[in-house]
This record gives sequence, C-alpha cells and structure tokens, in this order.
Amino acid sequence: MQMWHLPKNQKSNQASFKIVIMEKISRRKFIQLSSAAGAFLAVGCLPGVSGNEQVTSTLAADLSRVSLNQFIAIGTDNSVLLYNHRPEMGQGTYQSIPMILAEELEVDINQIIIRQSAANRELFGSQMVVGSRSIQSEFDKLRLMGAAARELLKQAAANRWKLSIDQVTASEGKVTNQSGASFSYGELVEDAAKLNPSNNPPLKKRSEFKIIGKSIARKDIPMKTNGEAIFGIDITVPGMLYASIERSPQFLGEIKSFNEAEVLKLNGVRHVFKTSRNVFGNTREGVAVLADSYWNAVQARKALKIEWDTKGLEKVNNASILKDSYEAAKKDGEELFGKGDVKKAFGNSKNIIEASYEMPYQAHVPMEPMNAIVSIKENGAEFWGSTQNPNGIRSFLAKTYNFPEEAVKINYTFMGGGFGRRSMTDVAEEAADLSKKSGTPVKVIWTREDDQTQGPFRACSVNICRGILNANGKVMALEHKVVAQEIQNQTGPDMKAGRQLMGGINTDFLIPDFSVKGVLIKRHIPISYWRSVYHSTNPFAHECFIDELARKANQDPIEFRLNMLDHPRYRRVLEDVAVRTNWKSPKKPGTGRGVAAVERSGAYFAMVVEVERKNGQIVPTKITTSIDLGICINPDTVKAQAEGSIVMGLGAVYSGLNVQNGAMVEQNFHTYPLLKINQCPEIETYILDSDAAPDGAGEAGLPTVAPALANALFDLTGKRIRKLPIDMKKMV
Repeated sequence: MQMWHLPKNQKSNQASFKIVIMEKISRRKFIQLSSAAGAFLAVGCLPGVSGNEQVTSTLAADLSRVSLNQFIAIGTDNSVLLYNHRPEMGQGTYQSIPMILAEELEVDINQIIIRQSAANRELFGSQMVVGSRSIQSEFDKLRLMGAAARELLKQAAANRWKLSIDQVTASEGKVTNQSGASFSYGELVEDAAKLNPSNNPPLKKRSEFKIIGKSIARKDIPMKTNGEAIFGIDITVPGMLYASIERSPQFLGEIKSFNEAEVLKLNGVRHVFKTSRNVFGNTREGVAVLADSYWNAVQARKALKIEWDTKGLEKVNNASILKDSYEAAKKDGEELFGKGDVKKAFGNSKNIIEASYEMPYQAHVPMEPMNAIVSIKENGAEFWGSTQNPNGIRSFLAKTYNFPEEAVKINYTFMGGGFGRRSMTDVAEEAADLSKKSGTPVKVIWTREDDQTQGPFRACSVNICRGILNANGKVMALEHKVVAQEIQNQTGPDMKAGRQLMGGINTDFLIPDFSVKGVLIKRHIPISYWRSVYHSTNPFAHECFIDELARKANQDPIEFRLNMLDHPRYRRVLEDVAVRTNWKSPKKPGTGRGVAAVERSGAYFAMVVEVERKNGQIVPTKITTSIDLGICINPDTVKAQAEGSIVMGLGAVYSGLNVQNGAMVEQNFHTYPLLKINQCPEIETYILDSDAAPDGAGEAGLPTVAPALANALFDLTGKRIRKLPIDMKKMV
C-alpha cells in the first residue's frame, strides 16, 4: 500500500517539538486546562524553529514561558487535551481535528477534549477561519504532534522494560510489550517528559488508518441542539449595557443632527452616542442607544429622529450599477491570466461567440445575528463574541486604543454561521467605541434588517466571455473579463485589479489562446468575503459559457470539457459524475440535465443537476456531485459541508439584493427568502478515494450549482440563462 504523501513541491510542516511536564498549572495563564490532577506531558510545535534543529525537553516548566503554538497535553489520568487555535463555526473541525490527532496518537477519539486557544498572532500565525482551510493547514502538524507523543510514550515504556522501542506497540491509549504487559499513557507521562523528542517521528501508512476516513458522530451536535453550546449572542458580562444602532439607509450617509435629549428620557436608556465603524477604508456612521436591556435599546432606537446628509447617494440603483459595469467593460482591464495571443486570435476571426452574465449583490444572513461585547479599560481591553478573525479584533483594539497586544484578551465562542461575514471586525469596532465613551462593557446586537441593509455584501458583477471554435469544434481562443468591485480595494486611488478577481475560472482548460481580465469598479456599496468569494460568481459565467461553446460545437458537454482537460483530478470527478448519473443514457421526456465543474480550496467538484416539468412548473429534482478533496477525514462531515454549500448556492440562485435610491430594498426574509425545504431537491454526494493531501469541502459545492442548474434549464427549454437570480416561474 502507498504511504500517504504530500503533493509535489509541498513541504511537510515538520516543526520541532518541546516537551514539558506540568505539575502546577495557573488557570489564568493556561486556558482552563483540566480539572484532572497530576502532571501533564505537553507536545506542541515551536514557531520559528527549523525541522532540523534539536530542542531539548524541559521538566516542570511553566507553559506560559514556553512558546508552543498548537499543542496537546496528556495527563496522568489518561486524559488528552488538544488546544485548537482556530474558531469553530459549524464546519465540523471540533470532530475532524481530534480525529487526525487520535489516529497518530493511538487513542480513542472520545478521550480527546478540545479546548480553544487564545488569540495570539505571534504564536499561532493567522487564526482566521476562511476558505475551508482549517484541515488543510493543520493535517500535517496534528499528525506530527500525535506521532511525536506516541513515540515518546513508547520509548518510556521500553526503557522501563529494558527493551528496544520496536519491541513495544501503542494502541488504545496504552503501550504493550510482546508478553502482553502494558502501561497506560498516564502511567508513562512523567518518564516520557524526560526524553528528547524526535523532529521526524514515523507516521502511519494510510493503509493503517483506523479513524481517519470513518464517519464518526460530531461531539458538538448534541450541545448545539439541546441549548448547551454557547454562542456570542448568549454571552453577558457584569455591568454591561446593550446597544442598538440606527444607521443611514443610504450608504455613506452622514449625520447632521439627532434628538439625543429626547431619547435619553426613555425607559432604561443610559446613553445616546454618535458612533462609527470602518469597512475597508469607508467610515459608516450611526447613532447608538445604550440601555439596560436589549428591548429597551431597540424601542428607544425607534424614537430617534436623525437628519442625514445623503446628497447624491440616492441616485444609485440597479440600472445605474449595470450601466456603469457595462461602460467599464469597454476597458481592456488588467490581465490576470494569459497564454498565447488572445488579441491576435480575436482580431483575425470573424466567428466570435460572445455572451454577458450578470450577478446581483447577496447578503450573508448568518442565523446568529451579528454581535460583539467589548470592554475598554485603562490598562487593556477584552472582547467576547463569535468571530472568524480573532487576530484582527485583537490587533484593532491594541492599535486603536494604544494597548500592547498582550493587554487585549479575545474570548471567542461557537458561531451561528459565518460565511465570511464574521471575518470583519466592524461590529467589535462599534462596541469598542461605545465602551470607551460609556466607561462600561457594551454589547452591540444587529437586527436582521441591519444585516440585510448595511452589509457588507457579496459583490455584484458582470462577466463578459468571448470564444472562438475551429471547424472541428475545438476551442481555439477564450477571453473571460470580470467587471466587479474588489474587496481589498474599495477606497482610495484607482489600482490594478488583483488575482482574487479571477477566482473560479478554470485556467486548466487546454485552450491555445486564453486570457482572464479584471476590470476594477469602485462603488460606495460595501462588499466583503462571501462563501467562496469570487468563486461564487465567476463560475456561473465561465461554466455556462463553456456549455454554450459545447452546444455550438454539437458536442456532449462533459466530453467537450474532458477533451480540453489533462488535469487528472478534474477529469476523474467529471468521469465519475457521468457514471453516477447515467449521463450517456437517453434522458426522459420533459427532463433536462446540466453539468459544471469547479475547483475551490484544492477540492474538485463535478455536479449534474436534473430538472423536470411537474404540475406546470419546472423544478430541480436531483443534484449529484462527485468530489475529490484528497484524503477524507470524516465522510459525514464532508457530505454535510458539501450539501450545505449546495443548498446555500441554490438559495443564491433564487434570491438577490436590489439597490434603489442608494439603499438595499430587501430588508428581511419576506423579500429575501432563504431556500425552503420543499424547494430542495434530492442531493447525492460521492467522495472519491484519494492519496492527495486533504483539502476543504465547505465551499466548492456552492459555485457549481448555478451553472449546472442554468445548463440543465437550457437542456430542457432551449432558453439561455445569463442573469441571476432565476425566476423559476418564468421558465415554464
């Protein structure tokens, strides 16, 4: 059997290890280690130390003076604690990460207790949870930590028996010799801590895996269903006030005046302040009501009378946005990817196929409303809440209020959905400003209407595609131009479009002359990361246009793609989904099917959507997806993530945000509906076996849905869909 390996040109993160035994633990310094008594063997990575450098073990060391990043601690009571530095927002890392560790450590997964580490960029690097990258970044490291601890415990037992290490085995939390005698891990902790660890411990072969690859129930699900789990919205701290903030309906509206004295007289109101938050360089103003309860804050907010300066902002609407986009599309733009000579190819051709695609703004709409608690004190600051970006909040508070970062404490909880929205620090900024002004901890809670109308949002975009087919139906040239706002460049002087703008466009297609261009457009409507980012928009245009070219060439859409691909992972998911759906078999009358394939975060998704005429309507009946995401840690979690992204993507196909008079029209779910269960078709997800390094499953399904559905609708009706959202009632 082949041993698990890294892809070519990718180096293993074989950091050195520090071994310490803890006899006395400070709870303040060491995040609620455990109630267990006795010593601990702690194994963790040392940042900044090369894999070849030897690090000696330290007995009875104070962990606060040992710069370990992610680490494990094994107690004399046989407990195993894993300190995880990445937030959990529903993606399943609370189960998958312990599974990786348990595999190499040779313990039952139920022995592992997972704890969140504090926010500390110097120790952990980026702790932001985005892009479905938690497993990608931690797989190697967790295996090495588990293997290093296992080998230390084996050596400790072998020393006691006066045997060599190859004469003992580790399994189920104990070390056993050839005669059947054994020691539990807890019995070996103190001896193991006196040994020098290996920087290159032996890893298990993939054929030896007993845990990785198995569907194991998630530990966090029961607590999230019985109310035991703590989310940011659940947190209260002594002496805090609640804040509700009225903001300008028009983006960038400025406050001219408000009735502070009148509102201060209302029940429970303690303060009324002007406040602001920063969204990628733009200041967003608001008036905050601080009260002794959230109810009183919201009721008093309704009594605010604010005069806004919105001159000029009210002229922005859908029509002006589209007009500006198509005007910008006339520019050549920045080349983000190129091969061959596209300009020459199109200049010499009279048979150019061209199509334009339009995608609207989208809201994040996490189930848990946006919220944050911040306390600004004389000597430091503290945050409580649900965030994808603990480092960002810590840095903001330290820099803004002139604290050293070690004086800023970040307490982060489970998240009731993130989807990129909780990567922003803006809500914490508001809470910090109000805490500073009031001298008390302040909890800011956004209403659903706040979230829907204020943003930031997923960017809307216009995509223009041009292609050339030769007489044999082969694509000889392709140009894909993306016209959109860019997240990191929303203010200031004009700058070049970045490569992020080309996300989701398949540059692995074997097309001789191929160019991807970006045209950056500036607007005051705030945008941010939205699940899969530009992958959520570009593939709609790209994969639909590929389908259009296939039809023009009178070729099967899957075969057409395969003829342009030598990428093995793209090919295998397309070939697999074709088999799963009996693609080559004749389709039933009154049905249609469409295909799309997208890579995101290293995971490859090929999808077939089937549609059917039913009771005078056209409805999607089945979605089949084949996935290659490398080594699969927990199939149930992968399927949940994949299917969740598909459902979210399908919802985005049916809904979108509209701009009128400089403001968002849709204010809540009655005008911006989420996908209902009766609108959700059957979903089948197939995970392909792979030796590649594990990649993320939480994003690639979303961008694949829209083009696959649009292609299926064309297959049934002959109508090309080039604009989202899709009104299925008009498709009959």
